[in-house]
Amino acid sequence: MPYIVLLILALLVAVLVLNKLRPAVAFVSAVGLFIALGYISLESALNKVVNPALVTLVLLILVSLALEKTPFVTGLSDRLFKTGYRRSIVKMFALVSSASALINNTAVVASLLSTVRKNKHYSASRVLLPLSYASIFGGGLTLIGSSTNMIVNSLAIQEGIGSLGFFTFTKLGLVMAVLGCIIIALLGKRALPDRKTDIVDTRHYFIEARVTENSSLVGKSIADNGLRNLGSLFLAELIREGELISPVSPKEKLHVDDVLVFSGDIRSVHLLNQFKGLVLFDESSENLTHNLSEVFISHQSSLLGKTIRDVNFRTQFDAAVVAVRRGDERLGGSIGKIRLRTGDSLILATGDDFQQHNNLDRNFYLINGLRAKRYLSRNTSILVILSFLLTLLVSLTGFIPLSEGLAFLLGGYLISGVLSLDEIRRRFPFELLTIVTATLAIAEVIISSGTANLIADTLVSVSEHWGVMGALVAVYFMTLIFTEVINNNAAAALVFPIAIEVASRWNAEPLPFIIAIIFGASASFISPFGYATNLMVYSAGNYRIQDYVRLGLPLSVLYSLVVLILIPLFFSF
Repeated sequence: MPYIVLLILALLVAVLVLNKLRPAVAFVSAVGLFIALGYISLESALNKVVNPALVTLVLLILVSLALEKTPFVTGLSDRLFKTGYRRSIVKMFALVSSASALINNTAVVASLLSTVRKNKHYSASRVLLPLSYASIFGGGLTLIGSSTNMIVNSLAIQEGIGSLGFFTFTKLGLVMAVLGCIIIALLGKRALPDRKTDIVDTRHYFIEARVTENSSLVGKSIADNGLRNLGSLFLAELIREGELISPVSPKEKLHVDDVLVFSGDIRSVHLLNQFKGLVLFDESSENLTHNLSEVFISHQSSLLGKTIRDVNFRTQFDAAVVAVRRGDERLGGSIGKIRLRTGDSLILATGDDFQQHNNLDRNFYLINGLRAKRYLSRNTSILVILSFLLTLLVSLTGFIPLSEGLAFLLGGYLISGVLSLDEIRRRFPFELLTIVTATLAIAEVIISSGTANLIADTLVSVSEHWGVMGALVAVYFMTLIFTEVINNNAAAALVFPIAIEVASRWNAEPLPFIIAIIFGASASFISPFGYATNLMVYSAGNYRIQDYVRLGLPLSVLYSLVVLILIPLFFSF
């Protein structure tokens, strides 16, 4: 039985690493297999939805929608960035980490992304990655600072360990946040590039055009058609009947339905107008000289994991995809087969009704030329923030549970018109709810099937010469590795039951191991793919993966060293 569970878990990890399915689909599929095999009942799996910490997490996300509508971030960039790079980083770190301690860090980054990116003093590539890192450190300050903390708390409640306190790991989180701020302030300007991110600059956009049946291009070579001399647009690939031809020879003759794949400067896309019978993906080339908008896929978009062809942009948004870019990653093949990820940059040819669609806020951020975001008035914003802080304070006194306080607060926002039911419906975190519910069920299977015992035996035997501290280090680095290759929430959920079993083998308190998971899952600094906020800034900052490595590797090494030294000092075994 444990080996079958291990096999299913290995398949789950592989699917997540390869990005073959949306995480929610992958986790639910794994739970479905466990139910079919009789390892957990359907009733037990569904009961995970009412886990108190999970309910609190959902309520917290919904309440944060009101906080996002407060206007205090507008004009913030000038105040943050006009006093020298290092001082600017320190000020931004203090603001962002403080906000992320109380509001989900993805919401904080989403709210500040546009204003930080458009600051007049430093290129976006110098400040957006520090913005992401600051939110990660802020998430380690309180229990509600990140969804990972709440997932771990849900698992602790499920296993009978009890709920973590609101400030259980704040002392350690403060030390790590100060350390992170110092390292980034000292290394950021040297490690991060001064790279332009304006829409007209040359970028690694991926543009696809199809040769139609009546095109004059058919039967002529690439060179004869003049497709090799398009300035900053480069013909990178040719797709013919599903076969990829790359590089493309100048002598290659074009056939009907050949797909030409260009990369380069998006402002040159209008040059394709000169070729009759050449149609861009989902869009006629005649519409490419106006109404172009750049969008970035939101972390909560319903488009995540779907292919561009499946989305049907024309119906959903009155728009067509002209080009796509993912950081500095080399994309290829058919544009319609690209599965969308958080932070992907799309160039859309938009229709007259594009700005009227009410699903834009959920699916995109940083939209050039769209309507201004509707903010609350100053007085209403102050009341929203004060009521949120008061709710937290009352819950900390033990007068009412946090979940009840948030439920009352959400009701108040709805009654007062601060939030609407339509906003709740559009922004409800269905995917996160599904993933967390599934991870709770998977954690139960890992323990009940003996899989946790099996893995714990291996970890204990490997670390036995170093005692309980060796076991703690093993748990931390297992979480860290999973975080970088999968994502932080999945890493925490998969390692948690193993960590609890390892702690019991050493007759140690589980809390140090739980803290190791929380901080290990928040140590995603060397990859854009392990943490949602890192992905959110990937294309917006025009980053390359090596940019993350240059700044993130020394940060990760020092972070790991300090956190492993401090955990036993702050939390007794």
